[in-house]
Amino acid sequence: MFGDASKITLALPLNRRTAGAVGLSGLAAFGLAACGGAGTTSGGATGSGSAAKTMQAASVRLSWIKNVEFAGFFQAQERGFYKDEGIELTINGTAQNLPEVQAIASKADVIGLSGSTSLLKARAQGIPVKAFGALFQKGPGCFIWLEKSGIKGIRDFKGKRLGGLNSSRPSIEATLGMQNLKAEDVTFVPVGFDVTPLLTGQVDILAGIVTNQVVLLEQQGEKVGFVPYNDLGFVSYWNTPFALEDTFKSRQDLLVAWLRASARGWDYAIKNPDATAKLVVEKYGEGLDLKNQTIEMQREIPFISTEFTKQKGLFWMDRPTWQQAHDALLIQTKEIEKPVSLDDVMTLDVLQKAGKIGG
Repeated sequence: MFGDASKITLALPLNRRTAGAVGLSGLAAFGLAACGGAGTTSGGATGSGSAAKTMQAASVRLSWIKNVEFAGFFQAQERGFYKDEGIELTINGTAQNLPEVQAIASKADVIGLSGSTSLLKARAQGIPVKAFGALFQKGPGCFIWLEKSGIKGIRDFKGKRLGGLNSSRPSIEATLGMQNLKAEDVTFVPVGFDVTPLLTGQVDILAGIVTNQVVLLEQQGEKVGFVPYNDLGFVSYWNTPFALEDTFKSRQDLLVAWLRASARGWDYAIKNPDATAKLVVEKYGEGLDLKNQTIEMQREIPFISTEFTKQKGLFWMDRPTWQQAHDALLIQTKEIEKPVSLDDVMTLDVLQKAGKIGG
């Protein structure tokens, strides 16, 4: 939704971003072999120099390519925080043929990162996934326009051409409705995430991402206006770590340890954004632009570190936000046909056991 990190329906599209922006900033069958999953390897000392312990092998599936959107996980890897917790972690970027929910459902990976709306849809389809944290406290999806268009905000959308993914149309129209606009008040134009339709005047407004298309346009010298969907009433979490329900029964200690190490990594990344962007560009990503990634790193921090996380800790989430996302899918977009139990799709247990870290 709105380019949400995961596209998990049995036929939801994977791509949430244009391939052109990469350098600048589903489950029919589960017949895949498990890897990086339940096995353990013995030996190895923790990164902090404590006594040798049994190391657990695990893998995490990102919701996009390896870039600064996942910088804190790379810092946790770089600084030995996972090894401190007894975890030998493999970090996998998303793959065209294996998006994150499918990767977890098929047991190709133990932990995945997705969005709250995508996980709600997955659970509604009977896929037994459950979230145990939320990195982005609000999604960075947004409406974007060029300042020279004369648009000042959503009140000026009436009569304009609005470009977005066909798969995002229900959410776009629902968000307009939350602002007392009707679907017919705009002309919807199916486009991808490329900014060209906005630059060439094909559309007046583009459905995009604060940390991607906005940055890309600014780097091209454009003055832009934008408004996040969250600010318009369509609330969601992004990059929510999740696992199969069975994993909570058999390996909850691993989830707690992984979350604790990840929060430490993100706390370090937030406090050292420029050095973190440099690390990601030079060691973990491919074909990334340092200037762009540095800007993106700085722009994403307010979506991750909020007044709420300063009180509760990084990755914290609450039921009311999940309820809002659920109700939007059930009532506004009608992308789920019947209510989903929040207890089935999210839990605070792992956060409570991990304790408060950063903020």
